Amino acid sequence: MGRPLRIKVPHVTYHITSRTNGRKLFLKKKQDQKALCKILKRALLKHSVSIFSFSPMTSHFHMLVRTDQDTDVSQFMCEFKSHYAKYFNKKYDTSGHFWGDRFKSTIVQDDRHALACLRYIDLNPVKAGLVDHPAKWFYNSFRSYAYGKSHPHLPLQPHPTYLALAKTRAKRCIIYRKFVTNEDQESDELFGKLSRLQVYGTGEYITQIRNQWLVS
Repeated sequence: MGRPLRIKVPHVTYHITSRTNGRKLFLKKKQDQKALCKILKRALLKHSVSIFSFSPMTSHFHMLVRTDQDTDVSQFMCEFKSHYAKYFNKKYDTSGHFWGDRFKSTIVQDDRHALACLRYIDLNPVKAGLVDHPAKWFYNSFRSYAYGKSHPHLPLQPHPTYLALAKTRAKRCIIYRKFVTNEDQESDELFGKLSRLQVYGTGEYITQIRNQWLVS
């Protein structure tokens, strides 16, 4: 069976995730998290990709990004992943394939679906049992949305749907903290499901994207 067709669309929001080969640990020390973010930042700037959210896990990562008109999301991801693999293999004197299967990307509609995706990313470390609160996970984007703090290494931009929550940053932070830490059926149902979706949105939106932009 061949690979499923990947949908590449300009000026949309993507949820992207990728795992290491054999789910090996790819962040051994805090220095690795810092290097990961710096490598990602260079790739973002080179390929004109805006990043809204990011969470590195122990064997994979999640990010929410928006591509520019001329961005090839596959080239962006290839550069980011290959540069980090070279960094890791050199530092720890390892060889062989660092990453597992190709990255998975889901187009996310810019409305409540984007908020659900932000919550999904921020809660991943909690769902995995790594921490008991998303604010305790280093180098993710929760503190940016929930407390208005700048990310130490990434040029995170607040997603437009998040900005529409309230007129002031303080109010948006309060709303977002409650949204993430309370129950939300829609985003809770994404766990174990999101990475298998090509498009996440309303039925009308999914049909529109597939009819206009389905490519090999």
